[in-house]
Amino acid sequence: MGKTWIDRATPSLIDEPRLRHAFVAGVAVIRPIDRVYSYRVPDELSARLTPGMRVSVPFGRAQRAETGYCLDVSRQPWDSTLKPILEVLDDRPVLGPRLLELGRWIARYYASHLGRTLDLMVPAAAKSKAGWKKVRYLTLTDQGKSAADVKLSLKQAAVWAYLRGSPGRKPIADVCLRANCTPAVVEGLRKRGLVAVETVSEAIPPAAESAAPRSPDYDLTADQKAAINQVATAVAARRFSVEVLFGVTGSGKTEVYIHAMRQALADGRQAIMLVPEIALTAQTVSRLQCRFERVAMLHSGISAVERSRAWAAIASGDISVVIGTRSAVFAPCPNLGLIVVDEESEPSYKNQAAPRYHMRDVAVKRGQIEDVPVVLGSAAPSLETWKNARERKHYHVIRMPQRVRGLALPTVHLVDMRQEHLERAGVHMLSRRMEAHLRATLERKEQAVLLLNRRGYAGFLHCPKCKTVMSCPRCSVHMVFHATTGLAHCHYCSARLTIPTLCPMADCDGRLVRFGMGTQRVEAELGLKFPQARVRRMDSDAMQHARDYVEVLAAFERRAFDVLVGTQMIAKGLDFPFVSFVGVVSADTALALNDFRAEERTFQLVLQVAGRSGRGDVGGQVVVQTFAADTSPILHAVKGDYEGFANEELRLRRVAGLPPWTRMMRVVLSDKRSSRAEKEAKKMVGAIEETLQRADIKARVFGPQPALIQRLRNQYRFEVQLTFATSAAMVSAIDAFQAEGLLRAGATNVVVDVDPISLQ
Repeated sequence: MGKTWIDRATPSLIDEPRLRHAFVAGVAVIRPIDRVYSYRVPDELSARLTPGMRVSVPFGRAQRAETGYCLDVSRQPWDSTLKPILEVLDDRPVLGPRLLELGRWIARYYASHLGRTLDLMVPAAAKSKAGWKKVRYLTLTDQGKSAADVKLSLKQAAVWAYLRGSPGRKPIADVCLRANCTPAVVEGLRKRGLVAVETVSEAIPPAAESAAPRSPDYDLTADQKAAINQVATAVAARRFSVEVLFGVTGSGKTEVYIHAMRQALADGRQAIMLVPEIALTAQTVSRLQCRFERVAMLHSGISAVERSRAWAAIASGDISVVIGTRSAVFAPCPNLGLIVVDEESEPSYKNQAAPRYHMRDVAVKRGQIEDVPVVLGSAAPSLETWKNARERKHYHVIRMPQRVRGLALPTVHLVDMRQEHLERAGVHMLSRRMEAHLRATLERKEQAVLLLNRRGYAGFLHCPKCKTVMSCPRCSVHMVFHATTGLAHCHYCSARLTIPTLCPMADCDGRLVRFGMGTQRVEAELGLKFPQARVRRMDSDAMQHARDYVEVLAAFERRAFDVLVGTQMIAKGLDFPFVSFVGVVSADTALALNDFRAEERTFQLVLQVAGRSGRGDVGGQVVVQTFAADTSPILHAVKGDYEGFANEELRLRRVAGLPPWTRMMRVVLSDKRSSRAEKEAKKMVGAIEETLQRADIKARVFGPQPALIQRLRNQYRFEVQLTFATSAAMVSAIDAFQAEGLLRAGATNVVVDVDPISLQ
């Protein structure tokens, strides 16, 4: 038998893995995985790879190519089992070092997967380079620079002379235009080694604004001047702080934002302003656009090409001001100087898909990482922000208690609908006082806004005989009758059902009755009682696209109609000088929710919508209708007493051990089988309690219990709630849960919601 030779230069089954030194990258793969993997960087890629770039790597047993984000690169020992990176997918990092740090924090704090979190931070259009173009550049080679005696054709000589006289690389299209030749001439020079061709992918810059920035000519109030001075000082200091701009509606907070951003731009830096919804804050956005030269908009309403071009222009520093909704907090500003969050208490700032981050808190964290000030503006700050302002040294409150131009706050009237129904025959959505004020407003040719935070016509359909309420067959919620379709709608799964005349329950021949109220019903009552009034409704049923909101608000500003009826979307951001009356049809709608934030939301909604009235010279009147006239949020909102409400609500929450005095984490398990969802939830609670005890982390664990909406889209839901004394304790618990895989379960779906804003 012959000898068996073993090549010692190549690892084999007999050899131990040999250690070598090379560049090794940490990569977060875009998969539901909580680990960072190490990959060897091949020599041919080592000069190109930088943290923040996307890479293609072999992954899993099948060694399939997966995309991931490079987190770090360093020269270190590696053994022969380390897999190599297959390809670098970007020419430059899509996430800078500070955004990578922010992404790591989001993934850890909100218990989300790092790779997917980083991928969420970059728009798909920017990753695919929508709207980019391939540009071919031409340069003289060393041989070409000394080619004075080389025999060239007339066209080739013209190209050579142009490149010799204009150092640096030049686009081939420009060279051909100057030399009056075709690309074939250039190709001939390339084959002879006289020129080099480089193909580069470049973003097409966004269209430039045609109008020059302008500044309205009006005097600032003393409050505005003081606020501008304080924020400008914070911007100039180039240090992290949180400036809480606490100003009544109509106090001119937007002007403070503008001056603060100007300060950042004067220092050669960039500014980000975040708004709840572009369509509903169109007035604010238009004011900002006309006050600055280089503005980029980032929101869901723009095309992929527009988003990609804007992203590239921001990253290159060509854009000074970024305005956008939630995801704009990740704008790749290389020289950030300021972040502004308008209406910081707005619930829409909470992302409702993984990672379930709250944009306000992410903005504050980014400000800390970038060492820049953050401005949080609101007439009714969230209780989290108000508590922080009272306790944290880097939070500062700036008060603006007066409206601009000395305008008075509106007069607010409270109507107890329980007494109204006792004194008035029939069913009426509008009280006598509201009707009287609305009639007077229309007679003066002024405008009115009516708010009811419930869409549809009737809140639910029920049978008086057997007390059955018509519910969604897929969700444990009531169906809502919509007059526009004549159908019963589910506002959670979008199911629509034909309404039977008789009760569908067996052995019951009762007739279904519509009960409750919605915006459609208010609109119908206005049509009967005020037939001369021009009425428009604004809710998510009537508004199908972002442009619908803009068109309706523009028509209202032109005074094309008299009365705007809507849900909470009309409560904020509207500034119309001819609106002299605001009616809150049912101020206590949110109080019926089994949610500890219901009182806070009710107070904020009533206070904000009341502020839409009297913003011009005509003065303002507000009528608030409620069946809970003696409750704290209603009484404080009617008086405009934010601090009184906040102090009382904070006291109650402290006694109950609720946020913001504690930090909450909510885990919802759902499955098509109720028994399996409950079983998995019980198993998770047992494992969580063992882990907390072993790690010596104190927490209160509630559940498992059925979720408030126990069945949603044919999935049964059970939840577990945990509260911790501090955020540090909660993060330590999350780390322990992730390490032991406790947040995964045998149920169909598991949702982890840190700092939830809704318990539904």
